[in-house]
Amino acid sequence: MLWLSFAGSPSQLLNRFVDPQLIGKWVADRGVAGYIAFMAAGAAAAAIGVPRQLVSLVAGISFALLPALLIAVLSTASGALITFTVSRFFARPLVRRRFPDAVKQLEALALNQPFLKIVVIRFLPLGTNMLTNLAAGATRMPTRVFAAATLLGFIPQTAVFVLIGRGLQVDARSQWLLTGVLSLIAIFICVYLYRSHRARKRDRAAT
Repeated sequence: MLWLSFAGSPSQLLNRFVDPQLIGKWVADRGVAGYIAFMAAGAAAAAIGVPRQLVSLVAGISFALLPALLIAVLSTASGALITFTVSRFFARPLVRRRFPDAVKQLEALALNQPFLKIVVIRFLPLGTNMLTNLAAGATRMPTRVFAAATLLGFIPQTAVFVLIGRGLQVDARSQWLLTGVLSLIAIFICVYLYRSHRARKRDRAAT
């Protein structure tokens, strides 16, 4: 998350490959159809493994703050859902053979309170985002739970990179602060899940 702070200006890095201002003008000239086209392109990029941070940066540079945040979150969450859906309906046997450990771990998450667990994973992505999407699709996790938790969990980090794209000052200290806040939220959720698990075990033992 911090690598862009030390690699130079995000705008300079992106301008080597794309022209976000030109993208923004193209979208604005086409109205609603342009925004839909951008979201579709962003979702496709995220679905094939393009880092969602890059999609958020391009959106931040191309559009005003609130539209950029909305477009970036919807695009990247839709990309995750596309990968999830492909895994579930077309590639489940292959994913289960290729990534058995990841599938097993997410299968366990799907048993109890999967929504909160996926939100924690999205808040603090410790592994590969695309692998999480593929593995989740190969489990019994309900699609609506995966989609809602992913949408909510993507918001904080997406906001950081949209702000960077907008040229606002989001320095390393601020990013560390955000990481700390998200870590505390994740810890509280984990404590809640642990207590719920212990309570269920006691209830089963009592019966």
